[in-house]
Amino acid sequence: MRLSSLIRALLVVLVASVALARPASAQVDIIRGQVIGPEGKPLEDAKITATSLSGNVNRSARTDKNGRYTITFPGGEGDYFVEFSAIGYAARRFEVKRTADQEILVADAKLLRAAGQLETVKVTGQRDRPERNDATPDISGSERPVDNSAVPADQQGDIAAMAASLPGVTLVPGQDGDPSGFSVLGLSPDQNQTTLNGLNFGGSNLPRDANVTTSLVTTAYDVSRGGFSGAQFQIRGRPGSNYITRTMSLNLDAPQLQWTDRAAQSLGQQYSNVSVGGLLAGPIRQDASFYNFAYQLGRRSNDLRSLLNTDAIGLQTSGIAPDSVTRLLAILQQLGIPTVIGRLPSSRLGEQGSIFGSFDVAPQSSSSGQAFNLSYNGSWNQQTPASSLTNELPAHSGDHTNWNGGLQARHTNYFGVGILSETSLGLNRSRNYSDPYLSMPSGTVLITSTFPDGSTSIKPVSFGGSSNMNTSQTNTGTELTNQLSWFSASNKHRIKFTTELRRDAFTQNQQVNTLGSFTFNSLADLEAQRPSSFSRQLAPRIRTGSQFIGGLSLGDSYKRSDDLQLQYGIRLDGNHFSATPTFNPDLETVFGERNDRAPNNVYFSPRIGFSWSYGTAPQVAGFAGAVRGPRAVVRGGIGLFQNTPNTTLISGAIDNTGLASALQQVLCAGQATPTPDWSGYTSDPSVIPTQCTDGSVFASTVPNVTFFAKDYAAPRSLRSNLNWSGPLLNNLFTGNIEATYSRNMNQSGIVDLNFNPVVQFTLPDESHRPVFVQTTSIVPATGTIASRDARVSPLFSRVTELRSDLQSDSRQLRFGLSPSTFNSNYSWGLSYVYSNLRERVRGFTNTAGNPLDVEWGRSSFDSRHQIQYNLGYNFFDAVRVNWFGNFRSGTPYTPIVSGDINGDGYANDRAFVYNPSTTADPALAAAMQSLLNSASGNARDCLVRQL
Repeated sequence: MRLSSLIRALLVVLVASVALARPASAQVDIIRGQVIGPEGKPLEDAKITATSLSGNVNRSARTDKNGRYTITFPGGEGDYFVEFSAIGYAARRFEVKRTADQEILVADAKLLRAAGQLETVKVTGQRDRPERNDATPDISGSERPVDNSAVPADQQGDIAAMAASLPGVTLVPGQDGDPSGFSVLGLSPDQNQTTLNGLNFGGSNLPRDANVTTSLVTTAYDVSRGGFSGAQFQIRGRPGSNYITRTMSLNLDAPQLQWTDRAAQSLGQQYSNVSVGGLLAGPIRQDASFYNFAYQLGRRSNDLRSLLNTDAIGLQTSGIAPDSVTRLLAILQQLGIPTVIGRLPSSRLGEQGSIFGSFDVAPQSSSSGQAFNLSYNGSWNQQTPASSLTNELPAHSGDHTNWNGGLQARHTNYFGVGILSETSLGLNRSRNYSDPYLSMPSGTVLITSTFPDGSTSIKPVSFGGSSNMNTSQTNTGTELTNQLSWFSASNKHRIKFTTELRRDAFTQNQQVNTLGSFTFNSLADLEAQRPSSFSRQLAPRIRTGSQFIGGLSLGDSYKRSDDLQLQYGIRLDGNHFSATPTFNPDLETVFGERNDRAPNNVYFSPRIGFSWSYGTAPQVAGFAGAVRGPRAVVRGGIGLFQNTPNTTLISGAIDNTGLASALQQVLCAGQATPTPDWSGYTSDPSVIPTQCTDGSVFASTVPNVTFFAKDYAAPRSLRSNLNWSGPLLNNLFTGNIEATYSRNMNQSGIVDLNFNPVVQFTLPDESHRPVFVQTTSIVPATGTIASRDARVSPLFSRVTELRSDLQSDSRQLRFGLSPSTFNSNYSWGLSYVYSNLRERVRGFTNTAGNPLDVEWGRSSFDSRHQIQYNLGYNFFDAVRVNWFGNFRSGTPYTPIVSGDINGDGYANDRAFVYNPSTTADPALAAAMQSLLNSASGNARDCLVRQL
């Protein structure tokens, strides 16, 4: 199928659906059933009223000639009282509740004739507010509710921190003010998706008091949920409520309430946090229209520790000796390089705010299922300064700001032959930008320090202006979705047909390294102004782009029996970028490859899952008509989960075509490196070098090229899980056991086609590590390498082919335990997760030999064991104390040399661990022995295993 044909078909289907249905809630509860009389014949015009337990919202319907009815609850909660009444018949009332994974809540009733009619009796009493139920879980059983209860106060509302509070999920902290992400099953954060009411959500924060439910799922067998190969973090607005809610929360934290060690105190890791939030919600008109509004404002601050004011303990923890810092500052003052702009601030500040709200209109009569919703959200975050300054001077940093906003409209109704239509339209926009403190070239110097205990450290320290802070990016997304559901008369099938169309656009102003960067191998070289290298991007680059992403899915939820439910279907995803890179004929001539390809593809994703309930829960019914759930539930399935390309993925290929109109750079090393004039750069940036001092092998002005492989495809995962949940040990505990396996395919990697793998010589002392350049291309004094000898063509520098031929395997086993019975005084929970994550890695990422080699290894996210606990206690119904924590085994790491050793042009070389007992160089042997002696725990064990 051609991609243009797919997009035209999507547009036709969406327009037709909207024309029939008009603008869906991400979660609509469907209550269906049949009312019969004592003879088993259908009762027409019987009245059915369903009341939600959490919001006390009533919706009603009447039966048709076949005695059948349908009631819908947008944003459903899964727990209702249903009342049946008909003239001449005794009324009946009972509870209907989602006990496993039912797509349809079936409430059939048989009414008996009334013997007589009593006068009306009115009973008035105080009604307790019931607890809210979580949103409908996916049939796989892997969907887990997420909340702020296990998140530190200063991170409450942060989506990544909330997700990482779940066992088996790893937090990936953001750098220099960027939002954090999270990893599941060893996959990168960009393979996850966050949705709000079923639409793509561009934010990273929500108010902690927002009237929403949140959950995380890794194996969603409902094919209407797509766009991820990792996990989907789902946010759903709660349904409107007849209860009036006014809440306000205040979080206060201070260093006096925190415990840490002396080193962390010296680095200013203790912090103060002030955050205020609240929620206003209630009915505009009882049972018909509702509102809610949540907000949060906060400020986090910690003592700003930089190289200018950190004590000796903090500096040693960072790997720098105090006398080295003193010498560095003296050299910078001598050269006229500012270390701080204005007055050094005393604190590092993080300020943030967020809002979330909605308006719901759901008429009480549900004969047509009409419901409308308008929701809005926004957030703002600023970090000053953006970086922690443990390895850079304050003037080298800057401020970083993020903001985003979104607006959604949703509508549901019935039309035609009882088809439920759910339509959503959303718009979101986000922007992040950085402002550097100082406009001048960046400098980096390697500082070698010796500490009183005899250990040594080599630490890169940055000064001057930041090379990567003068950037900005704006993203805009528009999305339209429609879901049509047909229900069989027997209520055994719910067939869903979903159409999705989204347009994402971006604008990037990437002024990265436009003022240049110098590197120095030592403080002596810095003082003598002998840089080892210089690089510069010769002009700023403003790029724009967009992408259409479409999806179709057809699935069925089949209720084979009261205990067994199957869910199966197929999903079709496609994408089309609006622009392609400019064709470079020289690339095709030299390498036989075209660079004007865009990763436009169509993907098929079949899935099937099941849910089997058995037995009856060993609890006594709390009231007449109460639901008794199953003794246990077994869930599982298998399916393909397909990611879609990030819209900014193509920007590197558009910028780096190798043509004169593309990005241009200058790279200088050794004798070709210009001598810096720092004072001159401060007064006149036009004197910053635009070329090397000579045309030797150490000077390069040839461009880079980036392009997509012919078969490039977005990541996808073949994943299966099996889950059991139920009571243990005579109903003392509730247990949850889940096993997951995922084969993660089409993982991204790169190959430099301009790399020539001819070995020029080897390093005998490093197990004959190959080197791909001649000795004349290595600067003797610094070891800096010019990679020209390892190039196939002198027309280009790197020719990066973006491939998707790597893969990884993820195995995970999860156990959970909690008490079965509710206790008003205390609560607790315990979880254990075992993970085994392995991935294929190409040598351009890290290597000890040929960068073209591919090998298996442990994933960098492979934390084998994790134990998580939570405890809560209620003191005198006045103070509630919660304690949560986790123990996690460490993740593997590979020591990488800061620089190029083998001459392939990449800083991807693994460090060689010399055996001090056999090393011929006495100084090297002594240094390695000192490293082994000073290393602790697992780090030392790792080094010893490499001897």
